[in-house]
Amino acid sequence: MRSLGAICATALAVALFGTCIGVVAIRALGMGTAVVAGASMEPTITDGSLLIVEPIAPSLIARGDIIAFDQSGRLTTRRVIAVDAANVAEPMFTTKADANAVPDPEPAYFPGSVALYRASIPQLGYVVAYMQAYWRLVLLVIAAALFLACATTPVLANARAQALIRPRTPAFATVAVDSEEVWTNHMGWLRKATF
Repeated sequence: MRSLGAICATALAVALFGTCIGVVAIRALGMGTAVVAGASMEPTITDGSLLIVEPIAPSLIARGDIIAFDQSGRLTTRRVIAVDAANVAEPMFTTKADANAVPDPEPAYFPGSVALYRASIPQLGYVVAYMQAYWRLVLLVIAAALFLACATTPVLANARAQALIRPRTPAFATVAVDSEEVWTNHMGWLRKATF
């Protein structure tokens, strides 16, 4: 049976490896990530979700697509409800949040590229935002946990090994003692000790 420290260390290593593989795969596919900070797109995208988005040309956006764009310095996620394709190279979009009853008051225009929504992972955005804000603290906690696991594993393993070893019961030997000889030796010692 494996020790608790080994199980925790393995689980942590698998989680970190899986996260690294996921980030590399997202970046290798040319996609990006963003954290949702608001409930305007619920129930489709919940608050605190991690968005996986793909940058594409605005001319490829169609009605019904969900896009993410920078609006006044904040990431905004909206559904496209109409496309004004008068200018095919740089169309104008009418957007609406799923949780809102009315569309946004101003049409959206994107001179470069826009991020097209591909997937979202609920609640993972909170973890990513926390890690970005407090990464030094998180690294310190992980290092402390690894140190504690490494330090206690030998101690616990030694205690378990000692518990498994049965103590020896001493074997008693039978010795014959001549009481007269012991008394004589004792008296001789006392005579020498008293001048």
